[in-house]
Amino acid sequence: MATLASARGDLILTQSKWLRLLTLFLFYFTQGAPLGVFVYAIPSWMAGNGASAADTAWVVGIVFLPWTLKLINGFLIDRYTFLAMGRRRAWIIGAQLLVAGSMLTGAALNPASSDIVTIAAIGFVANVAITFQDVGIDSLAVDIMQEEERARASSIMFGAQVLGIAATTGMVGFLLDNFGFREALLAAALVPFMVAMFGMVIREREGERRLPWSKGSSHPRNIDIQVDAWSPLLKNSFLALVAPLSLALLPILFLRALPFGGGESYHPILAQQVAGWTISEYTSLISTAQFSAGVGALLVAWWIVDKLGPQRSFMILVSIGIAAFVAMGLNQALWTNTSVLVSLFYLMEFLATFGAAALIPICMRMCNPAVAATQFTIYMACANFGRPLGASLSGMTAGLGNPTYLYFGMAAGWAVILAILFMVRFPKGSEGLHDVAEELAQGEGIAPRVD
Repeated sequence: MATLASARGDLILTQSKWLRLLTLFLFYFTQGAPLGVFVYAIPSWMAGNGASAADTAWVVGIVFLPWTLKLINGFLIDRYTFLAMGRRRAWIIGAQLLVAGSMLTGAALNPASSDIVTIAAIGFVANVAITFQDVGIDSLAVDIMQEEERARASSIMFGAQVLGIAATTGMVGFLLDNFGFREALLAAALVPFMVAMFGMVIREREGERRLPWSKGSSHPRNIDIQVDAWSPLLKNSFLALVAPLSLALLPILFLRALPFGGGESYHPILAQQVAGWTISEYTSLISTAQFSAGVGALLVAWWIVDKLGPQRSFMILVSIGIAAFVAMGLNQALWTNTSVLVSLFYLMEFLATFGAAALIPICMRMCNPAVAATQFTIYMACANFGRPLGASLSGMTAGLGNPTYLYFGMAAGWAVILAILFMVRFPKGSEGLHDVAEELAQGEGIAPRVD
């Protein structure tokens, strides 16, 4: 009872499982804001105003570039932090406010749909900010979530992100179609700003400050595991990454997002310039598909992953994706069929969300809390690098008049993933974390306090 009362009164993450899960939900929902705006709604708006596949692919590629550079973020967050506010929270709050500021700046600039440099620059800055938030909240999850919470946490993280993308895609797509760029960006800025306020009232551990000028001090656990020099940080991160299981995991993560980057670049063109859909029809369909996938992740993905295991679950999803991509490549005559496109767009969202829910528990188990931001970020940077690669694949295939090659390329990338999954057995439970920790001087750290 004392723990519950403390959690209610002080909003301390390590003292309440439900507060931890709510925090993951809200911050991952916020991550959907810049993604929904710059990956789905604005490319659709551009396509609807006559932009080419190469133009939309270029914007999406630039927007996703910060996600491939998250390694830098991880090193900075692990190395420099304001421990009096916790190991991650100062970074998370600052990043949230920067996302809101970039949206407001975009509204002030109000570029035309043909001004791809300005649009890409605004999207780039917003996604630089959200990648710092992403690294901060990911490493916070690795730091405070218990093993039995990780499958549910993974589903919440990516389910919430997809719900955020869906809500923002639908809202911004409607505003772009009926009002304009300025109004759309002003509305989008509200989401990160409001969640930043939530971040200011919670604390990671008891005794810490809520804000820099509040009363409080650094928690002893954080002081014990903080890496205060570059040399041990780099050494420990390297030792974790060169473990055999990490080396097997990296190409899977690298190729996982290849189809989604390709689809996000080409599917607005496919829907509007090939099938004749309007901007609102496409963004509404995508937002509905994302919402359905997000709800599915929140309700059942974690249960499926628990029952089948992360690796088996992902193998099934990859097999389904390969079959769908090959079918699309072989049946170009059906690309104007509404049922085919609706099925494809829904499938892509479910593959992305459920696939992430299956992979993240494996990644979390491999991470050591002392270098969690760096190690987990390297994993996620590899996972996100596939998106701009997919966007480039779209430009080199669909952009040059050979869109069927895009789907065959997607299938080939995932065939490599499937081959690795057949040959390598990733650990269950927390075995991977223990194996990595044995090689690191600082071990796994002190277990956080929970309900």
